[in-house]
Amino acid sequence: MSALTTIYVDNVVSHLPEDSRGDIAAEIKATIDDMVEDRLGDLEHPADEQTAAAEREVLEELGDPAQLSREYTNSPQHLIGPKSYPVFIWAIRWVLPLVAVAAAVTNSIAFIATNDEVQIGALIGQLVGNTIVALLTAFAAITIIFALGDKEMSGGAADKIAGTKKDWSVDQLRATDAKANQIRAEAVLNLIFLVLLALIPLIPTSLVYVGHLNNGETFINPDLESGWLLGYWGFLALMAVIEVIKLVRSSTSAALIITGVVLDVAMAVFLTIALLTQQVLHPDLTSASGAEVQQIITVIAIWAIVIWDQISTWRAHRANR
Repeated sequence: MSALTTIYVDNVVSHLPEDSRGDIAAEIKATIDDMVEDRLGDLEHPADEQTAAAEREVLEELGDPAQLSREYTNSPQHLIGPKSYPVFIWAIRWVLPLVAVAAAVTNSIAFIATNDEVQIGALIGQLVGNTIVALLTAFAAITIIFALGDKEMSGGAADKIAGTKKDWSVDQLRATDAKANQIRAEAVLNLIFLVLLALIPLIPTSLVYVGHLNNGETFINPDLESGWLLGYWGFLALMAVIEVIKLVRSSTSAALIITGVVLDVAMAVFLTIALLTQQVLHPDLTSASGAEVQQIITVIAIWAIVIWDQISTWRAHRANR
């Protein structure tokens, strides 16, 4: 099987559920081989040029891999097209848990800072309600962004206005397969997330409507030693280097993943020590009775993010092998 067929098959199965990719890939490869043999007919020793030409004709006949994948898909993907559907699912699995954790931490800080006596029941009630709203908002935003982006990439509106739609050609297959495209997209999203994390010590509380509690200053204690912030940004910089390597190579490896796991765990340990040994959050955002609860919630949130990140990373690596 040539590299062209490999790229084509990878583009087809990349739009399908992970557990069905292997069988469907084998089926498509067998179909392509049979069709190529039929075109070569009785030639006992076809030249490489003849085999390549027959292969190209077969792929042209099978058509757009995104369209072909729909024949193997049990559920419709009309809003989010096949080209962006895998990245959309990855973003949902990755972003929504982080939004839930961020919403829980932010709301717990606001609740504890505005109540002299912390009641666990009332705290849980507020966290659940506000977290659900945050999740629904994030889901809607992600869906709208991907839907608009998918329509822009497919040129659907332009095709309808023009009344014609160009036929798919083998020439439209990119130099790299769909797996590489997904790895690059994930690396870009991870870099954006790391930038947002780097900005957390600089973000004013007024941005999330709790600025009245500390006059719009940051969430971080202004008296916190600069060494802790430099260490925090240093870890993020190392994580960004890994994502840049993935972006440039359009691939990942076990070594990169292991390095990322080590960095994530080291970062979590670093933040846990910082939170348990000194006052990291702004003093005005912490009440005397709620300081311990606040620390526990924040530490749990950090380790929840780390664990979920590892699960998501290994799933993606297994799918892209």
